[in-house]
Parts: sequence; C-alpha cells; structure tokens
Amino acid sequence: MSLLSLLILMLLLPERLALAREAGEMVSVLGTVEVRREGRWRPVGPGAVLAAGEAVRTGAGSRAAILLANGTQLKLNANSQLELRQVTPRPVGLTPAAARAALQNFLRVLSGEIWVRGGEPLEVQTVPATATIRGTEFNLAVGPGDTARLAVLAGLVEFSNPQGLVLVAANEQAEVAVGTAPRKTVLVEPLDAVQWSLYYPDLASRSQERARLRQDDPASAAYWTEAARRALLQGQVAEARQALDRALARDPQDALAYSLRATIELTQNRKDRAREDAERAVAADPTSPEAYLSLSWVKQAEFDLDGALAAARRAVALDPAHVPALVQESTLLFGMGRLREAVAVAERARALAPDDALVHTIWGFLQLARNRVPDAHLAFREAITRDSTLALPRVGLGLILFRWNETDAAVAELRKATLLEPRVSLYQSYLGKAFYEVKQDAWAEQTLALAKALDPRDPTPWFYDAVRLQSVNQPVAAVENLQKSIELNDHRGVYRSRLLLDEDRAARSATLGRTYNELGFTQLALREGQQSVARDPTNYSARRLLADSHAATPNREVARASELLQAQLLQPLNAAPVSPQLAETKLLIPQGGPLTPSLYEFNPLFVREGLNLWASGVVGNQETWGNELLVSGLTERFSYSIGQFHYQSDGFRPNNDLQNDIYNLFVQTAVTPDFSLQ
Repeated sequence: MSLLSLLILMLLLPERLALAREAGEMVSVLGTVEVRREGRWRPVGPGAVLAAGEAVRTGAGSRAAILLANGTQLKLNANSQLELRQVTPRPVGLTPAAARAALQNFLRVLSGEIWVRGGEPLEVQTVPATATIRGTEFNLAVGPGDTARLAVLAGLVEFSNPQGLVLVAANEQAEVAVGTAPRKTVLVEPLDAVQWSLYYPDLASRSQERARLRQDDPASAAYWTEAARRALLQGQVAEARQALDRALARDPQDALAYSLRATIELTQNRKDRAREDAERAVAADPTSPEAYLSLSWVKQAEFDLDGALAAARRAVALDPAHVPALVQESTLLFGMGRLREAVAVAERARALAPDDALVHTIWGFLQLARNRVPDAHLAFREAITRDSTLALPRVGLGLILFRWNETDAAVAELRKATLLEPRVSLYQSYLGKAFYEVKQDAWAEQTLALAKALDPRDPTPWFYDAVRLQSVNQPVAAVENLQKSIELNDHRGVYRSRLLLDEDRAARSATLGRTYNELGFTQLALREGQQSVARDPTNYSARRLLADSHAATPNREVARASELLQAQLLQPLNAAPVSPQLAETKLLIPQGGPLTPSLYEFNPLFVREGLNLWASGVVGNQETWGNELLVSGLTERFSYSIGQFHYQSDGFRPNNDLQNDIYNLFVQTAVTPDFSLQ
C-alpha cells in the first residue's frame, strides 16, 4: 500500500467508524423516552442520533418513532425497551434484492411492543423466540412470563426457537412461550394489532379542554370522556374505548363521546361506523362544535367536500375560538382552490393559537401556494418542533427540500412522514415519486405498490407509476396505469373539490395522450388532448399536449402554435423549457430531427428550483444536421427559458437547401398566486 493510500485511509477511518455506528434517528417522542448511552439512561428528544449497541425505553403512556439507518421504520409502544444491537446502513445504488443480501441487522426486544415496516432483512430477538424478517410489516409484543405474540400485516416472518419454527404470512399471528414451540393462528382484524401505532387527531379546543379539566368526578360522563381523549392521544385505543363506554353509560347523550368514537372508527378506516357515530353526536347535542367537526372529517373522507365545509363552518359558528375547526375549514377551502378565504381563516387560527402545530402546518402549505417558500419552510419546521408526531409538516418540508434540490434530506423527510402515519396511501405515493426522482426505480416501484394496496381507490400512485413506467420504456404498462388512474379519479375528491377534480382528470388525460404519442398512436393522442381541453379549457397541460400532438401531424402548424401560446399563458411558474421551433410555422422540416419532446420534460414530479439544460441533435446525409439547446430555471417568484434551434439540409434535389435558426426567450414572474406577468 502506498503512503498516499495509507494517508487517505487514515483520514477516512474516523468518518467510516462514525457512519458504521449510526443506527438510526429518533423521529418522534411522546411522553417519557430514554436512551441507554455509556451505561446510563438519559432523556432523548426528536432528532437525536442513535448508535448501535444503545437501547431505547418508553415510559407509561409514552411512544417513540425511530427511522433506522437502513430505512426500516419502527415504533415503540408504552413501557417498551428495545436494544439496537446492529444496524447496517443501506448501500447506495443497490436494488432492494441486492440490499437485502448485503445487510445484517439485529434488534432485541426486552419488553413491551414494537411495530416494524421495512424491506431489508432484520432479525428481532426476544427471550422466547426470534423473528427473522424478509421484507414485511409486523407487530411484536413481549408479554409477562416471557411470552411473545407476533402479528404480520404484510410479507413473511420466520418465528423460531429451539423447540420449533413457523412461517407467519400476512394476516396471520403466532404466539410462543419459553420452552414451547411457536404456534400459528389466524389474525381476524389485522389493523387491531397495530391500532396503537396510528395517529388520532384531537377534537378539543383549548377553552373546552380547560373546562373539562375541572371535571374531576368519576361519576360524571365528562370525567370518562376526558380520560378517553387523553388515552387516545397516547395511542391507548382499548383504554379509550372502555372510557367511552363508561361515559355513554352515564350519559347516553354525550356528544363528545360519540365524536371521539367516530374519530377512532375513521382513523381505522371504518367509515360507516364513523358516520353513524358522528351523526349520533350531532343529534345528541346540536350545539357541540366537536360533533360538527367529527362530521366534517367523515364527510371529507366520503368525498363530500361541500358537506364537510358546511359542517366545519357550523363548528366554527358554535365556537369561533375552536382552533381545530378553523384549521379544518381553512384546509377545505385551500383544497377547493379558494386560497384567499383559506388564508383569512388560517390567520384567525394563528391569532388564537400561535403555538399550535396544526396551525403552523396549514399556514406552511398556504405560504407555499403563495410562493413564499422561506416562510413555508419556517412554518413546517415550527410545526415539527411543536408536535413531532405530525406527518403532514414532514411532507411539506420534503416538498420544499426537493424544490431546493436537497434530495437526500427530502427523501428522509418523506420517509419520516410515512413512519408517523403508515396507513396513509397519499404519503406513500409521495415517497414513491421521491424515489423515482432520485433514480431509485426499484424502491419507487415497491413503495407505489404499497400505496396502491393501502388505498385501492386512490388514483395518485397509479398516475405516478405510469410516469415511472414510461421512463423505463414500458409504454403499454404506462397506458394501463394511466387509464386506471383516470377511472379512479373521482376518488381524489377527499383532497380536491369538484373543480380541481376536473382539472386533475384533464391533467391525467393529457399525460395519457402524451404516452399515446410515444407509442405512435397520434390520433388517440389528439382525441385525449381534445377531451382534456373540453373538460377544462384552462388546463395548461392539456393545451401543451395538443400542441405536441399537432407537431406530429402534417398541416397542423397553426393549431400547434395557437395551443402552445395558450399553454404558456395559462401555465404557473415552472422550469419547463419552451422549445423555439414549436411556436413557429412554415419551417418545412420533415418529421424527425430534434422535434419530439419527452414525457418527463413537461411532467416533473416535483417543483425544483435551479438551472436545467436540455440538448439534442440530428445528423444525416445531404449535409443535414440540426441541434436544439434549451436552458430554463426557476426561483421563488421567477422562471425563464432560453432556447436555440438550428436545422439545415441541402435537400434531395438542386435548389432544395434549407436552413432555420430560431432563438427565443421566455420570462415569467408571479406577482400574486393568481396573477403573473410574462
């Protein structure tokens, strides 16, 4: 070994040792959570780095969420203790199969209960048995008397000890005690096994919380309702249900008890039961803001945004200081495209609760929509600081980090969001397209498949998967996914109003048309483009599709230039380039050359600031050659595109030579979210 190599090794060795020891990050802390470090138990908070060999324990009524260095997601229930014996960071650039072969990860559950989701090999040791994971989602509880119970929601787990071995598949569970072989049983309600790991939103406003604190009589319904609310916030769902039963036994007309029960059912995706309880709450007490807020959440989940907004506004009318109701109203208005009204309502919530994490979250998204990116960044950071259990501000922060081209940090934030709320399909969709954006196609495919399984009615993962499939040269599969996303598009109502839903359908049809163009089905592409424009004449994606489709059709130059101009006038700030030749007519250029735009070129999955460069060219006989060079960029309120196009040929007969040189400059600035200058 040369002296230079030895010197480099010595310089890199401390860093490598540090990386090897890093086992994960503490993402969320609720209650009392401690880490055993250097032989002593110390309090730990969100953002703390955990090392191999350390142990984590939670106190009564406490929970913790950990993102391991290999990407595995893990949660600890109350009164649990976990040792991170060995965690190997995932090698960069490997497929999931190759990564599974390379990694060695060992955990030890000393007591309590953990939830785990991951695609890497993992061995979890307990006193009575060892669970060997092969890419799965499971819940493992260690009980008194050295017993253990394993419930598998997805994948396959090998559960073994010296007395025997069982393979536990999805929707199965196994139990074991020291000295006995594991035995397998059917898991009737898989979600019940992990209900403690879900996020349950709070219904109460601050004023009503203070009023309930004065209810200290166990004989009153209010006492047990408040006990149920506090248990629910700690993930103690069984205890919350028992307390609600006691509250309703004392007062069958307790609206808050029905509202809390509706929240439980809705979080566990039992929408029919949730609607029944929410309607009972309203019938029991028409003056209860919590009753109308729970009804608003249920109607939103049922895609009735108008009804959800009416219920939220009724809750605010009953209690103008009810912060969760104000946040719900602002969120619905924002989803309906009524940005100014949403901002006005959010400002009222900020005045009432400037420290509330949900208020900071909705404020962050509103600022992002108003192109105030630094303000949005501060709002999301503050929301995470105030409540580390919230997933939505992690999603917002991930979007901003992608915009700033901090891709590794952005992917990490989206991983944390899916850890905090693992049953939300939309968050998995965002993580899937994040993997696609950073060119980790195998992980993108795996994550989007999970999103499809979590909510078969959501078209979002099908849409993102279509873009992914097109980029890996599978256009037929891409068309199938796009058609499925269009079929399911009405189910996006939970996130968008009817108007925005129509825009969404138009955007999906536009992308389908572009894929048809790639397959050579020009007439089908034209039809999809025309249908998209008919559904939403103001959709710039549909206009751009028509322009591209006309570019591939003879004698459509005027129509092409017209559609391109309308697309440019309607487009928001983005970094999409403006091809010089598309805006011109009578170029007399045969089909071919640097003329065909790509699918991804005009369909970026994340808005990203900075400079972009596109270059293409063609060379042929008869002194034929051409090139195109495009430079585009995006900042907080400003976008631009500079293009150059050259084509020349001697032609196929005398005096048939041709030369075109085109230059263009396009600049756009957003004065307000609704008004821009070009």
